[in-house]
Parts: sequence; C-alpha cells; structure tokens
Amino acid sequence: MENELEEPAIAYGTHYTMNEFLQLTETSEFKFEYWNSEMLPVAATTQAHAEVAGNLTAIFKNKLKPMGCKSFQESVFLRIKNKNSLFLPDVLITCNLDDISPNSRFVDNPSIIIEILSESTELFDRSEKWNYYRQIPSLRYYLMVSQKEPMVEVYGRRHAQSLFYFQDFKGLDTIVVLSEMDLTIPMEEIYDGIVFETMAELS
Repeated sequence: MENELEEPAIAYGTHYTMNEFLQLTETSEFKFEYWNSEMLPVAATTQAHAEVAGNLTAIFKNKLKPMGCKSFQESVFLRIKNKNSLFLPDVLITCNLDDISPNSRFVDNPSIIIEILSESTELFDRSEKWNYYRQIPSLRYYLMVSQKEPMVEVYGRRHAQSLFYFQDFKGLDTIVVLSEMDLTIPMEEIYDGIVFETMAELS
C-alpha cells in the first residue's frame, strides 16, 4: 500500500456546465466529482479503503433493506441542487422513494453519507464537503471512517431543523449507535478483513 498512487483532491482549471460534465464522465474511464464548475478527480484508493467501503455497503444494505432504503458505493452521484454540485461519497444511503429509479445517476435526498478518510482527501471531507452535506434537509448522519485505526466519527441530527451533534466511536469492541435510525453496527463488522499495522494500538 505504500506505493499506492493517489491523486490529490484538486480541481482541474477548465470550467464546465453540469451537462458538459455529465457528458464527459459518461465516456471517461476515470471518476470525477463536480464542484465550483470544475472537474474534481476522485483519488485512487488503498485496498483497506475499498474493503471498508464494501463492508459498510453490505451492512447498510442488509440492515435498511426492510425500510426500502438503497445503498451505493462510490457509483451514484449525490446531487446538491442548490449548490450545483455532484459528489461521489464512498457510501451513500437513501430511504427516499423519489431517489430510487433504476436508470437514475443521482441521489438528491440521502439519509446517510459516509466518507472513508485518506491523506489526500481528509481535509476536503472535513471542510468543504461537510459544509455542503450539512445543508441537505434529508441528511440524518454523516460518518467519517478511518482506515488506519478502528474509529468512526459521526455527525447526526433528529430532523432537518435540528442542529447536528457529534459522537466518535473507537476500538474494535465498540458498537456504533445511530439512534435516529434505530441502528447499531459492531465496529468489528466495519473493519472485517482489515489488519492494522500496529496491533498494540487496538488494546
């Protein structure tokens, strides 16, 4: 993983309309986000990043399927209409029927957004992205998940008019509690298959 090439989260200089951006991404072999009228390259990921994202997608799919919710792994655009922006969160969950359509490339009303932190994108996930995400009325939870240690940071709220509160969960024996959606997730399920570099840190 030390030799993994990651492109920093910087935008290209050319400005595009959203329609132009979508046309370009239809034929591109690479993934991009759309922010401030520019194409933002999605950084390459480590194996740990991909495995944690896969674990989370499966967890939420199983737990929320009875509620009619759908989970997507960096494949469907989160569209923030009032900001004219398109993002590709690592994991995206919507429970809104208006979002669920087999041919749609977008989710407008997410319930949960998850970003797995990496060195190249962590600042952007904590600042600009969070400033955009927190303005989405449907959003109940924003999770920032470490891939270096068993730690999940959670911003949650009861409804659109509520202020977000913060919680963090650390350690493989911890249970992540998302009480507003009646969910409990064992940390060991999130990090299933992950071997941390320094096991002493987990004790």
